[in-house]
Amino acid sequence: MPRDDGLSTPSSFCSPLALLESACEREIVFSEGVPSIDSGALFPDEVKYIQHAVEKRRAEFGTARVCARHALSRLGIPPCSLVPRADRSPQWPPGVVGSISHTDKLCGVAVTTSPRIASLGLDLEIDAPLESELQTLICTSTERRWLDQYKSPESGHAAKILFSAKEAFYKCQYAITEQFLEFTDVELSIDLQNGSFCVSGIGRVGGEWDRVRRTTGKIRRSDGVIATLAVLEAINP
Repeated sequence: MPRDDGLSTPSSFCSPLALLESACEREIVFSEGVPSIDSGALFPDEVKYIQHAVEKRRAEFGTARVCARHALSRLGIPPCSLVPRADRSPQWPPGVVGSISHTDKLCGVAVTTSPRIASLGLDLEIDAPLESELQTLICTSTERRWLDQYKSPESGHAAKILFSAKEAFYKCQYAITEQFLEFTDVELSIDLQNGSFCVSGIGRVGGEWDRVRRTTGKIRRSDGVIATLAVLEAINP
């Protein structure tokens, strides 16, 4: 019998990004694909950007750009080059907010042109328990106590979900603050029952940090992948 604590996965197939899209407002558009190399689908400057990378990186980079252009087309935006910024963060057309993530088996993109949304953070992770030594690096004491309610291997799966949510939050906040964070700089409250999370604490002070503290997120699991999406709404949409 399936568990009802949010740690079970759906029995019928539906990709985690499709589950996220069904849980979000229609203004956020998703696209996904299996990593593969197809240089013919890239713009010349994209090919140049990635030409010296290893095959795995080229497959992930290229597939992510193809997915991004497909998602943007659903928003009425014509195909364009998507070479990253100098800090390697995604560079979107004017008026677009988005995020990219990938695993060995899946690339995903989330984009929007809604003035209601200031930033997005998407993260994909293989749905396997997080090693115990890594748990001590990513968790605050409060998050550690939350994990303690689960027995192994469920605690490892819960920790992996927490890790993914923090990665999604990091991407979301970086677009606003352009600041690097340690895992323990932010504390998240995870609701596995409802597949959601929110920020319960940030170890930084200032107006921009008060702003990103309002970030909320969604969690979905399917087909061996965890997908988390962090969303920061605009102050005056």
